[in-house]
Amino acid sequence: MKCPYCKGEMHEEFLDYVVEMEDGQKLRLEEVPTWVCEKCDYTEIEEEVGEAIEDMLDHLDTVEAGGDEEE
Repeated sequence: MKCPYCKGEMHEEFLDYVVEMEDGQKLRLEEVPTWVCEKCDYTEIEEEVGEAIEDMLDHLDTVEAGGDEEE
């Protein structure tokens, strides 16, 4: 895989991924498969990984909303 910016070679690493939630809190996901450019350090996650993260966050919102209703 080539970097879209500098055309350097990209390799896969497992890195932490930080998501800022709507309420300002940050959620850190560990060991997310990430492509990293060897030349410029540009990082990118595959579309499927991004979709899985979005699904997880949507589920988290549902769980939190359900938890608020039970209180």
